[in-house]
Amino acid sequence: MRPEPPRRPSLVRALLAVCVSLVGIVAIVGSGGGSLGFPPCGDICNEPEPPPTPSAAIAPDRYTALVGTPASFTVTTANVSGSLAYQWQRSDDGGTSYADIAGETSATYAIPSVNLADDKAMLRVQVRVNGVPAFAPNALLAVSAVPGIVFQDTELLAGDWSISPVPGDNGVVPMQVTESLASGGNPGAFRKMTFQIPAGTGSARVFFSSLASTYDPATEGAVYVIDYAEDCTAFQPTDLILIQSSLVLEQSGRRFLSNNFEACTGTTWRTVVNRASLAPADFRLFDGAACATGEACPDFSASAAPMRFGYWRIVFTTPGQSAAHGIDNWKVTVWKR
Repeated sequence: MRPEPPRRPSLVRALLAVCVSLVGIVAIVGSGGGSLGFPPCGDICNEPEPPPTPSAAIAPDRYTALVGTPASFTVTTANVSGSLAYQWQRSDDGGTSYADIAGETSATYAIPSVNLADDKAMLRVQVRVNGVPAFAPNALLAVSAVPGIVFQDTELLAGDWSISPVPGDNGVVPMQVTESLASGGNPGAFRKMTFQIPAGTGSARVFFSSLASTYDPATEGAVYVIDYAEDCTAFQPTDLILIQSSLVLEQSGRRFLSNNFEACTGTTWRTVVNRASLAPADFRLFDGAACATGEACPDFSASAAPMRFGYWRIVFTTPGQSAAHGIDNWKVTVWKR
């Protein structure tokens, strides 16, 4: 049930640096007749850095828009050299078939004013490098006829949230300190969180639940799309620290995590955006009663129980080390059918 960290090329560099450091320490101690007992570094210290992987992606890859408002998608490439050409395509059958969009051959595709006929449209861009097909990333557009209901918090005061650390694999609950600071955010006030990673495990997990973000489908309508956004930063830059963040949904004694979690590792504020769109399958159950066969779990229907929102932090780093990070401009938008 618990999310695992995505693979990061920088981790190889970090492990290489650790190996080099340990070899140096052993050499110094060994010259004085002692030994720290470190194991041999192994082949990883001699392993060359792999070449960066060429890639292409569309931003945003999921977007929710109100009828009559614009929508825009841009494709970017990384570690790609050569002449680039683009052709945007659209599918209205869930991605079974795509058709070229006439005249849309730039890196950006814009729709001046979306309508309900654009709902659930899947967009794809064929990227050619030096005339050869190389990439075909896609994106999803959702359209709502009514404005979304917004829950947001830009100061994240401690009294407005409940905090639930989760025992690690060794059963130890991580220590954590949460502070609401008046300045240094993006901009202004923000929340700083410091987790102490327990010995015997390389991670700490904590739920943060907003006390003022409850949506009741019975009175406000069935849920169509839930959009989540936050600004985050890491205060201890190192390749050995990985912070994951995602939307949390609580309903009927269960806690669900969005499948669209993202990493937050930069030392400057950045926007984390994920969207739990179109289906309960975009969430996974973390704890609470198991979902019965055929049960909507979570339930987005008009007869569903109220749902409350929050965010999840999981920090991976060296056991016994502390990791400090921050969050600002927390926002959840619930779009109705």
